Amino acid sequence: MTKKEIRKEYIERRLQLSATEVQSLSAKMIRHFEEVEFPSVTYLLTYYSLLERNEFNVEPCVRFLRNKIRGIKIGYPKINDELLSMEDYLIDENVQFEKNKYGILEPVSGEIIEPERIDFIFVPMIMCDEKGYRVGYGKGYYDRYLARCRPNVFKVGFSFFDPCQLIDDIDQFDVPLNVCITPSGKYEF
Repeated sequence: MTKKEIRKEYIERRLQLSATEVQSLSAKMIRHFEEVEFPSVTYLLTYYSLLERNEFNVEPCVRFLRNKIRGIKIGYPKINDELLSMEDYLIDENVQFEKNKYGILEPVSGEIIEPERIDFIFVPMIMCDEKGYRVGYGKGYYDRYLARCRPNVFKVGFSFFDPCQLIDDIDQFDVPLNVCITPSGKYEF
C-alpha cells in the first residue's frame, strides 16, 4: 500500500475506535513504552496529541520520562507553514500554547533548541512498516526536521496498529524510527 492509501484507511480505523477501546489500547502501549531501553536523554522533542482524532496521548510517556530522568529538557514543535519547516521550542511553566491551522497546540514563543542537540523524539504517525518507516500526516515536517538531527537521535512512534509489511512509496527523504510502540508490543528497527 502507498502512504496515501494507508493514511486514508488507518485514520478511518482509528476514528472508529470507541473511547473505551482507546483507553484500553493506550494503557497497553504505555506499559510497553516503559519497557524501552533508550540512550541517555537530555533533550526530548514531543508533541500535543490530537485526542479528538483518537491519536495516542503521549503525555503519560512524557511524565514517565520526567520522573525517570532528572533535569530532562522538553520541547514542543512549532511549524512554519510558509517554509514547510518546524523548530523545537524549549518549554517551561510559563510557556503559552495556541492552536495552529491544523488544530495542533504549539508554543507561542520560547528558546529554540537546535536539532543536533535533541536526543529523543516522539514522532507523530499513523502506522509504520516492518523496517520502521512511518506514515505521518503527509506534509513532511518531521522528515525534514529529522534530516537536521544527529544520525543517532532516538525516534519513537506510537500507533494503535501493528506495522504493515511494506510501505510501497518510501523515498530517500523518509527517516525510519528506532522503535514503534503498539498495543501488542514494541517493535525495534
